[in-house]
Amino acid sequence: MDEMGERAADGPTTVGARLRAAREARGQSLDEIGKQTRVPVRHLVQIEDGRLEGLPAAPYSAGFVKAYARAVDLDPVLLSQDFRSELAQVSHDTPRVAYEPYEPADPVRLPPRLLAVVALVIAVVLAAGYGIWRSGMMTGEGANARAELAANGDEANQTAMAAPATATASSAPQPAAQPPAAPTGGPVQLVAVQPTWVKISERNGPTLFMGVLDKGQTYDVPATAVDPVIRTGRPEGLTVTVGGKPVAPLGKPAHTISNVSLKAAALVAGGAASAPAAGQPAATAPQAPGAPAMPSAFRDGTQGD
Repeated sequence: MDEMGERAADGPTTVGARLRAAREARGQSLDEIGKQTRVPVRHLVQIEDGRLEGLPAAPYSAGFVKAYARAVDLDPVLLSQDFRSELAQVSHDTPRVAYEPYEPADPVRLPPRLLAVVALVIAVVLAAGYGIWRSGMMTGEGANARAELAANGDEANQTAMAAPATATASSAPQPAAQPPAAPTGGPVQLVAVQPTWVKISERNGPTLFMGVLDKGQTYDVPATAVDPVIRTGRPEGLTVTVGGKPVAPLGKPAHTISNVSLKAAALVAGGAASAPAAGQPAATAPQAPGAPAMPSAFRDGTQGD
């Protein structure tokens, strides 16, 4: 019993001394305890040194001691009771620091800072992705594509308005030109006679090609395509061949076309339906000044929108 009493007498007696001994045994600094408990370091120093006169009122200071005790694995209730007893022994004449109500948060229930940063980054990425999706940049129907389609339409309309109002009739009837032999099938090829933006895709399916075909550039429709369709605002900028033979234009000039089939059978059928009857002269549309010449096979008829 005497040895136990001597050991107890040799050990820390005040609450602050016990907390300091436990902290040093764990190898922690006051800054680490302050971050873990969210208690100001200056108050932790006062508690360890036993300078209790400058601490806030007893309920708040006792809450500091509880949070400190939890951080160093000591009994928070016992140390809080002992600390209140020490505060009772301090003279009440010493002025107290006015302090707002404060309840130290349990560090276990505090969300880590990294989790908050990750959540913020995810929110920013989702907002940016939604904005890109609404702008149509991923599908090619964005502001640039719509502006290009509108510009193509305006340019073609201005060219059509500058053209003569009526065609000059020939003084003598000309014999009807024999239409070229209609193709029966084969690979489908697009040839750009002027820079033209096109989008070629499977009907209700993935995009096969999207971009601008420069003058003289060609595009071969894949033989593996099931039901390819085309969208463009300048159908007069393209010529189409099936098996190396030209077919009717895809649509009227300066009219946006969409979901027009590029299957060989559909193109051949469209050309046959728009061809003039045998023995009747084919009407020749007036050529707009500065517009590229259209082959005779393309002046026989057009494929509807």
